[in-house]
Amino acid sequence: MPEKTLKKLKSHILPEWKVCFFSALLVGLLAHLYKITNWLPNWDSLVFRYDSQNMIALGRWFLPVVCSFSSFYDLPLLSGIIAIVFHALGAVCICKTLKIENKITAGLIGAVIVSFPTVTSVMMYNYVADGYAISFFLAVLAALYMTKEKPKYIVSAVLIALSMGIYQAYITVTIVLVLLHLIDELVFKNASFGVVLKKALYMLLTGVCSVAIYGVVLKVVLGIFSASLLDYQGASQAASLSNIDLAASLYVIKETFIKCFFDLTDGINLFVVLNGFVLIFTVIYYVKSIIKNKVYKKPASLFMIVILSVMLPFGAGALAFVNPSVDYHNLMLMGYSAFYLLFLILYERETESQEKYAAIKKWIVVLTTVIIVANQVVVANVSYHKAQMAYEKSYGVLIRIADRIEQTPEAENCDRLLVIGALENSDEYSVKLFSDMTGITDGYIIRADDETVGQSVFTSSLNDYCGKNYSFISGDEKKQITQREDVKAMESWPSKNCVMVTDDIVIVKLGAEGEN
Repeated sequence: MPEKTLKKLKSHILPEWKVCFFSALLVGLLAHLYKITNWLPNWDSLVFRYDSQNMIALGRWFLPVVCSFSSFYDLPLLSGIIAIVFHALGAVCICKTLKIENKITAGLIGAVIVSFPTVTSVMMYNYVADGYAISFFLAVLAALYMTKEKPKYIVSAVLIALSMGIYQAYITVTIVLVLLHLIDELVFKNASFGVVLKKALYMLLTGVCSVAIYGVVLKVVLGIFSASLLDYQGASQAASLSNIDLAASLYVIKETFIKCFFDLTDGINLFVVLNGFVLIFTVIYYVKSIIKNKVYKKPASLFMIVILSVMLPFGAGALAFVNPSVDYHNLMLMGYSAFYLLFLILYERETESQEKYAAIKKWIVVLTTVIIVANQVVVANVSYHKAQMAYEKSYGVLIRIADRIEQTPEAENCDRLLVIGALENSDEYSVKLFSDMTGITDGYIIRADDETVGQSVFTSSLNDYCGKNYSFISGDEKKQITQREDVKAMESWPSKNCVMVTDDIVIVKLGAEGEN
């Protein structure tokens, strides 16, 4: 009976899990309510307002399946709530993976995870926010099954493959979480070197199997739909393993880590100071715990702790090993959220000899985390404010251009559109706050056509907001037309001759081709 099932389920939910979940839910609403209660699109949202999310050509063969449950419309409230809930569930799984028993620790983990900058960027791509959140949840769930007392490695391999089938970047979450678990076992749980090494080898084998499962399914799906991988973010090269460069990969990982936590290009700020304090405090306390627990007397275990710790940034940036030319933007950095977990678990690890020192340690962890979460919540809201301004500014320009098209003779008889260039200040895909917030811009969200993935933001915007029914021209036909002298003579928006009709085609020149 449903009543008995719910009662039994309730009995298995620990109090700290409830605190984690509802903490994440509350902080998630504080951070993201602005976005989920408003229509704040970015350039991709204008194209994917309704789309089947068939991104097989990008290697995301499971994405259309998970996105279908909330419909293929970009629905801010529904998709946003689903995203918050699944990040909250993922935080609960993190608590179980790291064997968190204290309610305060659990609550802090939930708050940090759901407000992390990557989640804000995911929300800006709301049409896949629910799918990406499920990918995160599956990645965390895979780590949980690998770290159980009786691990289920096959289940973990399947979960990782499914997570990668939605969005490949979340495999880094699994990698970092299992590394954290192993470090925790060695430092605080007195685990032996042999046991941890055996676990690590099985986990590595599980990861290899998961990538193999993902690759086999991808190949089968591409064959069924007669598709091929697009050269987007080096997807085709990554799949063929034809672009491996160890030195370049290590450089990308180093730069990404520094840029994510310690970017001083705009001077010292609160975020960098907090991260510096967290790093120093965490290192000192782990060294203190290693000494207190006499782990230093076990050279093999100490060596493994060092190796696993060094591997953390490499695990978070693992995709760079497959393709060092990948643009590691904020959407791909959820694995870095796990670095705060090293700090957070200190709240309940290692009892101090004196109660006074234990209290000081706990207050340091709580107050520092509260400031970190508050800062992340503020940045999320600032990001959405910028997104609103960019959308309204872009909408105003779109209406003006549509009016110019309607005033052009013979334009009403055309159903094809050729777009040249892009509006000035429309090429940026992130804004610099304490980190680069992907999916947000201070400029226009009407960007240049992207023929690699077959998108014309301007065409989609005209069709949706101005009642048009244009198909956009690309490829060789576009090249031929733009080489004509009369087209070359056109001036960019807002000049009077930025719109022209020829051969039943509306040509709009927004800027110099290839300039943005």
